[in-house]
Amino acid sequence: MRRINTRAIEFNFEWLFAIIAGATILILAVYGVSRIGNTQRYQTDTEIAKQLAIITDPLQAGFAEGVYSKISFRQDTRINNICYSDEFGKNDMSVSTKSGVGSEWQQAGGATSIHNKYIFSDGASVGKDYYVFSTPFYFPYKVADLIFLSSDSTEYCFISPPREIENMLSGLNMPHVKVNNCSVSGNTIRVCFGTSGSDCGISVYGSCTSSCGDLGSYSEGYVEKFDRSVKMNYVGNLIYGAIFSDKGIYDCNVKRLLYRTGEIAGVFATKAGLMDSRDCSTNLNVDLAILSEISKNDTVDDLFSLNPAIKQIEAKNEEEICGLW
Repeated sequence: MRRINTRAIEFNFEWLFAIIAGATILILAVYGVSRIGNTQRYQTDTEIAKQLAIITDPLQAGFAEGVYSKISFRQDTRINNICYSDEFGKNDMSVSTKSGVGSEWQQAGGATSIHNKYIFSDGASVGKDYYVFSTPFYFPYKVADLIFLSSDSTEYCFISPPREIENMLSGLNMPHVKVNNCSVSGNTIRVCFGTSGSDCGISVYGSCTSSCGDLGSYSEGYVEKFDRSVKMNYVGNLIYGAIFSDKGIYDCNVKRLLYRTGEIAGVFATKAGLMDSRDCSTNLNVDLAILSEISKNDTVDDLFSLNPAIKQIEAKNEEEICGLW
């Protein structure tokens, strides 16, 4: 009868148990580190999103034509922009950083709600460097400063822009924006003015024919993207929002701006009434009251129909001795 070596079986079992136990501990340790790392990344990403609101404060253009700045990260970073258009609305900004530990991209950190700014961008942008510039929006008085955010992962080349746009972009000197000097890289988007073609990712058209503003014939018009499948109307400096942001963000921010336009019109209407009572007539009470009523419910589709009334109010204010703004 063959004798079984029980000591060998016990020895092998002990080793097998040790290996299984060690592997389990290692797996739990890696899982724990990963969870801790993900938690830390979430907290860090949440803090970065909060800082975005602070960083963009100096970019309020005031009365300047345009202001430019750069935001840099140590690694690729995804910035998400969700816009809400109820009344004054808001931009919810969240951040997700790329990592070599755990998931390459995890769920974005907590969003920071920005109520007093109008940030135009793609819904989700990725890059290490972000370029931000701001211009004021008048309709007809100053409504707000518009902030445009884009990453270094995309280069924009403006082909034959009007002189006013060329001068402003050249003055800002943003690395990822070229004027009539396009590279041949695959991440270059050609922004063509007045024309369209297979090599034009974005086509801009001006339709202003009378009483045009600083942008000349491009003070009013529309922008087409993605082989003409997307069309966005613009007036004034909203032209940059239509170029640098996606349609959802653009339409939402325009609706917010029109609501703000109406609220400011109501304030100016009250001011006009006080000035009239002090024998300094502005002749704008009725116009501003109507603008306050209609613009708060308008959308991007109403820009063209609203613009003539805006021009009329602007002209009246310039003619009056007691101007409101």
